[in-house]
Amino acid sequence: MSRVLGLDVGDKRIGVALSDEGRLIASPLCVIQSVGWGPDSREILRLMREHSADLIVCGLPRNMDGTIGFQAEKVQRFMQVITGQGVPVEWMDERLTTVSATRVLIEGGVRREDRRKSVDKVAAAVILQAWLDQNKKEIETMPNDEEILRPDEEPETEEVPDVIELTDEDGTTTRFEYITTIDHEGELYIAVMPIEDEENADDENGYVVFMKIEQDDEGEDIYVSVDDDALVDVLFKKLTQLLDEEE
Repeated sequence: MSRVLGLDVGDKRIGVALSDEGRLIASPLCVIQSVGWGPDSREILRLMREHSADLIVCGLPRNMDGTIGFQAEKVQRFMQVITGQGVPVEWMDERLTTVSATRVLIEGGVRREDRRKSVDKVAAAVILQAWLDQNKKEIETMPNDEEILRPDEEPETEEVPDVIELTDEDGTTTRFEYITTIDHEGELYIAVMPIEDEENADDENGYVVFMKIEQDDEGEDIYVSVDDDALVDVLFKKLTQLLDEEE
């Protein structure tokens, strides 16, 4: 089985990761300093030839509400240069992967000043590993003849909450359950609920946190806590309305 190349495409840098031949493990490979679509695409194709890869998995930076924004459209247009060379490309939702990559580096003891040098290729590895795991799971769970449902049978479904991890400037990571995205006066906010450790969990005392979706200098989504009590009250009312409508 051939290797797979993973990409985390940004305006200034492109993180690159590579799978093993068994397509089980993704490892950070390198970071390409972006100088233009032509040279960048040629370097990616060179890496594919060098490492005998025949497929690219590229992260797609969707907005938090799942829509395709300006940054995602730029990535799609760039990858058209690659697909125009006959290279197949698979897409993987990369929301929060940079956060996950930073967390991996922090846990690995990488100094803050060195993280920027590595975070892009680690983010590419996070994206690629998610794709590898997803495809491995799909292969392992393909039903045999005895497991195929008859027309009158319905599959059992289990609702799984969306869990995200956010890391603050001090390197502290908190896990949240994503509830929904709220549009207020043209600005987008996410409603999330902190997930306590199992030892300290108390479902009756859960609380909602609101964060405003902004973008950094590179067009990546960042999340800023809402501290204005009046705004929190407005967002909470909108959240209640949304939940009532869903019911």
